[in-house]
Amino acid sequence: MTLIACTLSLSAQTRTYHGTVLDAANNEPLIGATITPIGGGQGTAADVDGKFTLTLPSNVHQAKVSYVGYKEQTVNLQNNMVVYLTSTSSDLDDLVVVAYGTANKESLTGSVAVVGSKEIEDRPVTSVTAALEGNAPGVQVNNSVGNPGSSPSIRIRGFNSISGSNDPLYVVDGVVYEGSIADLNPQDIESMSVLKDAASSALYGNRGANGVILITTKKAKNIGKVDVTLQVRQGMYNRGLPFYDRMEADEWMETMVQAYSNGLATMTQNFPTYEQAAEYARKNLISAVVRNNIYDKPDDQLFDSNNKLVANVLPGYNDLDWWDIVSQNGYRQEYNVNAAAANEKYNIFTSVGYLKEQGYVINTDFERYNARLTANYNPVSYFKMGVNLYAAHQESEQGQADPDNLGLVSNPFLVQDKAPVYPYYQHDETGAVMYNPETGEPIWNTAVYNGGSNIGWTMRLDDKNFAATTVDGSIYGTAIIPYGFELTVRGAMYRRKQSSLDYMNNITSSQAGIGLLTQGSATYKTHTFMQQLTWDHDYGIHHVDVLLDHENYQYGYNTLEVTKRGQILPDIMAFPNFDTSYSDSQIIRQRRTESYLGRVRYNYDQKYYGEFSLRRDGTSRFAKDKRWGTFWSAGASWIISKEKFMQSLAWLNYLKLRTAYGSVGNDASAGMYAYWALYAFNSPLNNNGTITPTQIAAPNIKWEATKTFDIALEGSMFDDRFNFSVGYFNKRNSDLLYNVTLPASVGTLGNSGYNPSITTNIGTMQNIGWELAFGYDIIRNSDLRWSFNIDATFMKNKIVKLPKMQDIANSALFIGKSRYEKYTYAWAGVDQLTGQSLYEMCPDSPDYYTYNEAGEKIYNQALWESNLANAKRAGAYVEVNGVPYTTNTTYARRKIMGTALPTVYGSFGTNLSWKGINLGMLFTYSLGGKSMNSIYQGLMTVGTTTVSALHKDLAKAWTKAPEGMTEDSPNRIDPDGVPQLNTELNQYSNAQSSQHLISNSYLTFKNLNISYDFPSAWVSAMKMQNLNIGLAIDNLFIATKQKGFNPQYSFSGGQGQYYVPARVFSFQLSVKF
Repeated sequence: MTLIACTLSLSAQTRTYHGTVLDAANNEPLIGATITPIGGGQGTAADVDGKFTLTLPSNVHQAKVSYVGYKEQTVNLQNNMVVYLTSTSSDLDDLVVVAYGTANKESLTGSVAVVGSKEIEDRPVTSVTAALEGNAPGVQVNNSVGNPGSSPSIRIRGFNSISGSNDPLYVVDGVVYEGSIADLNPQDIESMSVLKDAASSALYGNRGANGVILITTKKAKNIGKVDVTLQVRQGMYNRGLPFYDRMEADEWMETMVQAYSNGLATMTQNFPTYEQAAEYARKNLISAVVRNNIYDKPDDQLFDSNNKLVANVLPGYNDLDWWDIVSQNGYRQEYNVNAAAANEKYNIFTSVGYLKEQGYVINTDFERYNARLTANYNPVSYFKMGVNLYAAHQESEQGQADPDNLGLVSNPFLVQDKAPVYPYYQHDETGAVMYNPETGEPIWNTAVYNGGSNIGWTMRLDDKNFAATTVDGSIYGTAIIPYGFELTVRGAMYRRKQSSLDYMNNITSSQAGIGLLTQGSATYKTHTFMQQLTWDHDYGIHHVDVLLDHENYQYGYNTLEVTKRGQILPDIMAFPNFDTSYSDSQIIRQRRTESYLGRVRYNYDQKYYGEFSLRRDGTSRFAKDKRWGTFWSAGASWIISKEKFMQSLAWLNYLKLRTAYGSVGNDASAGMYAYWALYAFNSPLNNNGTITPTQIAAPNIKWEATKTFDIALEGSMFDDRFNFSVGYFNKRNSDLLYNVTLPASVGTLGNSGYNPSITTNIGTMQNIGWELAFGYDIIRNSDLRWSFNIDATFMKNKIVKLPKMQDIANSALFIGKSRYEKYTYAWAGVDQLTGQSLYEMCPDSPDYYTYNEAGEKIYNQALWESNLANAKRAGAYVEVNGVPYTTNTTYARRKIMGTALPTVYGSFGTNLSWKGINLGMLFTYSLGGKSMNSIYQGLMTVGTTTVSALHKDLAKAWTKAPEGMTEDSPNRIDPDGVPQLNTELNQYSNAQSSQHLISNSYLTFKNLNISYDFPSAWVSAMKMQNLNIGLAIDNLFIATKQKGFNPQYSFSGGQGQYYVPARVFSFQLSVKF
């Protein structure tokens, strides 16, 4: 009986609790989490499912739950409880990398967009900055590169310079980075912060005008652990845009014979009737124009009396699509391993990586080897130091597409212009491919109609490669001084050596019988030395921190290029094998800056924040009395939701108002020796070397300056399920550098014969816009999470000031208009009586205005009347319902037809996760803006001297006047018509004009990412922390106004036969030990 009583007494004095410990981020069990009771009793650890059981004295009601790398939590004990622990690294989510340090998101007074490692890892990209597209409001990414190893062009909140650089400044781990972004391994990057306004970027005064991109590399995070991560990616990529709708051979032939017939019919002196012209065209199209017959009938028997084809393509002509011989399926493979270890005294991160990409054009590839070491040591409480070392080696076959010379016959993208009746192999009279009897290989077609060369053959014989080795390192030491002071000294050095080879063969193309070899080498280097003093202190609910900094920066390069001609032996790409020196050049340049800067930040009760920064820069680009510039910013933010009067609004979790104003500078628009008078050595004259001027001295140029006002309201509501940000910015760029043309009386530069120009600060430009961002957690529970987000940037660019307040029409620069206006002839449409294009004569065109000595705008009435008379005299004048038109742009005048810049651009996306399955979709879009589509213009060209591919829209060409159409008909001009097919008049009807302007609007399915995290129990059994497999696709589809059109070709609104965005498929395996 006593035993029973004791047992009952013991049971009454203890209590058993069951519970689970999970990761708050992903609901995965935290195996081995420690549960320590407070006040007595034996602790325990969570099992493989995160579950635990505690039997404790009845007077113990709390316990501490801890796990390495997670924030400890004190909980009230209850049965079947679930404890969610937050990773200590999640504290970093509230920290943002800003200029010269970090800041809490609440304290930001400026505009900063952050892209984290998750967004970067979701994208199968070579260049880390490509991941900014769609992930940073206010940032435009021109990601149309398809050449492996290329990096995209980036613009932050519009355009800041008329003729100079608009590229942002890159800063990697606190040091200005001038190297190739393609050298950086995206898998080493922890985050990117985009500083968009003056308050954010003023501390980078000398280059902050175009915005700043802060790239932060990964570091070890989890104290007491060693983490090893292996990532493997395998994939493929190809052309992401379809081709234009081009005619096949039969339709092309019928279109050409009709155009030739109509063209000959206009030559009435030779062909009095249309029937005579058409008969001649049918019999002579091959011999006089096409010069190649791939059909099974003689040249003069291919068409019936109605110009319809009555022949068939001979069997064997399977080589009419030239894209087949210059393209391939691209392949991508990537391997990365990194290891991280940390304790209270040190943290170390190391990584190695390998990337191999094979382009979708033959003879294009990119290969990169990279390694990184980041180590930080804290041996004693008053001193810490660290080192960051990075090395990369890249090699690439660059192909023959030169963005600066797209018209060269070696450009593989010109095959899109090939007429569909021209084969790339030689054929006999039966249509069979001819083979070289010695090699057994098909014989390349180098007929006259192919320009006497063959691009497929040329690409296989030529060679163009590039190699570069980069070493980037920095070291710092920080002394922790009493009273809250820290003194940091940092030094950084960057070295890059590169070499290039460009061989043009001696068998075919422009160097046939000669051969040409160009070899180049270059060395780039930077040095940075920084001394930084910081202080921070709390005075109760007041917090103050101060930064003072001084730094020196030096950048220089040395390039050498030598070219020789006259190849002696085949297959030897070395200078001794070429017997004639052709050209050589060497460029050595360097520049320096020195800077003094400071910042003061203050907050009151973590509710009111203020910030002021000041920077003074000196640059070697300007003369001594213009060398120094002073830049500053001031900003404030107010956490409205922390006010007492807001506490009753339970649905509102967070509300913040921030505003900032400041000035930043830009010297990058000036050359390294912009203020100097420069001279060049020229070829001997009468056996004497000559020196001629190449640049006029500009001693008065100074810094470009950008003044920005920024204000925004940010918040979240409904238990943080809905978040928003609404911001306005006004960015005014003044003292913009521009090359002003001087009168001919000044002379000329070199032997160019052109009027010289001088660099001058003359312009002012403005970018005004709104940035909107919204996000909503549609479903948020322990098993399922589904979110949606969208952002939009509305922006207007405007030129405010030009030299003498005068428009520069020939450069399409107009006060009150954007930087990139489409200034061209106004196409009215097709005259339905004649089938010819009509162009507006535009009596109010800027071309008719000049300026007098007083700077007043004067209309030149005499010029208008003379032009009108000339048009009538040439028979190019047409009057429709009292309005003057012309059929020849010689007598038309240009008109401002709209801007290339979009009205709004942005992105939207959704993310879904359920029991380890993760789905992410990202879309980018742009609305508004126009491009001059010269490619489409070329495809609408029918001629007899240049015979090329034709667009299917020519099938809609005018054939005859509609019934009842008269000279006075109100619908005489068809604004949507296609001019008559006519080889003689096409040069007029298809002249470059507004008929070739096309909307830049697009929608891109930018990224689809599907992944699966294996259950923790499975992973733990294999001694792993995480195992993930996934599929990522970039540029799944691109919807544009016209099939084949690339709206991201350039910011200025043009088109060229060049790379289009690549569609990338990538399969991924990631293992974390």
